[in-house]
Amino acid sequence: MALVNIIEKGEKKKECVMTKLGIQDIVIAGLYDQIFRPSKLPTNADFHLFKAGTEPKWEDPECANGGKWTVTSNIKANLDNMWLETLMALIGEQFDEADEICGVVASVRQRQDKLSLWTKTASNEAVQNSIGRKWKEILDVTDKISYSFHDDSRRERSAKGRYTV
Repeated sequence: MALVNIIEKGEKKKECVMTKLGIQDIVIAGLYDQIFRPSKLPTNADFHLFKAGTEPKWEDPECANGGKWTVTSNIKANLDNMWLETLMALIGEQFDEADEICGVVASVRQRQDKLSLWTKTASNEAVQNSIGRKWKEILDVTDKISYSFHDDSRRERSAKGRYTV
């Protein structure tokens, strides 16, 4: 897995940290308390955890035809909890379609933080809905969450969700 922290400065994004992690080398029991909390990041920072060999970019071949599930929160502690629960679910292989997941992004914003789960094949509605339902269950979220295609997001900044669970 690759861990990337990107801090936005105006129109430019600066990659600050990129560390490759060997998940098999991590002792899961001690991991939970040691994971960095996204709420500690400055406003307008993004924090990524992606599979090894996959860049957190739309242009990456693994992500190019994909999209993302997004959940929002205006409480910093919720962002941290959702981040931790998502990482533990990914490491613990709780998703039936784990090979379809590219990574996860925590986005710290002034008004509302976001957590996005990036996937490979946006057009496979059944698989995406299965991932979305499972993620919603893992996060214990009652509000609807939506899935947007990367292609739509490239064309318009606030692309509408195509799938909702």
